[in-house]
Amino acid sequence: MFDNITAPKTKRRAGTSMAVSIVLHGAVVAAAFAFAYVKAHLPKSKEVPVSVTFRPPPPPPPPPPPPPAGHKPKTPRPTQTKKVIIPPTAVIQPKEIPKVDEKPPEPEEADEDEGVEGGVEGGVVGGVVGGVVGGQIGGVVGAGPVEFNDTMTPPQKVSGPDPVYTSQALEREVEGLMIVKCVVNLQGVVRNCRVMKSLPFMDKAVIDALERRRYSPALLRGQAIEVDYTFKIKLTLPR
Repeated sequence: MFDNITAPKTKRRAGTSMAVSIVLHGAVVAAAFAFAYVKAHLPKSKEVPVSVTFRPPPPPPPPPPPPPAGHKPKTPRPTQTKKVIIPPTAVIQPKEIPKVDEKPPEPEEADEDEGVEGGVEGGVVGGVVGGVVGGQIGGVVGAGPVEFNDTMTPPQKVSGPDPVYTSQALEREVEGLMIVKCVVNLQGVVRNCRVMKSLPFMDKAVIDALERRRYSPALLRGQAIEVDYTFKIKLTLPR
């Protein structure tokens, strides 16, 4: 009696367990398929490959060209700085303090009568040491006419005419002494005449005669020199 009652119940329990097991397995299989499907359809990340290129280092620069033959390289000179040594300033106390009222001694005046050491005998007081006797201050022999003096040999007439009386001077019977100053150069040529003492109507005639003459040059210590010479010409009427 109990078997009849319990038998169908057992079959029902076994069928229910089988159904639950099948459902669980189906769910597991469905989950596995779903996971595989999702994984297959997921977007894949694109990875770009990076190319790495290794370059060799640049070659070293070429050496400088050799210097030409006989060329010596210049070595820089070391700059030396000179040391300036400033000596210490020492204050020296004077032994004697000069009085304010005292005046410094005045310089002694040179005696005008005394000559200069190294001067030439016969020179003039105040002349320049090394000058020429009879020369002008600052004058040089041969550089220009020098005033004639007694230390020189006077010019001597070599050729030329004498002054000729003009008709006006003859009518007025002009006589006397004329003084004319002229330059006599190294060749004995007379030029640049100036009348110092005149006679009426005879100045031009006397100057013309002098400038047509030739003289020997004046001499200083045997050397010819150009001088400013004074001519004294006496005029007398013809008898």
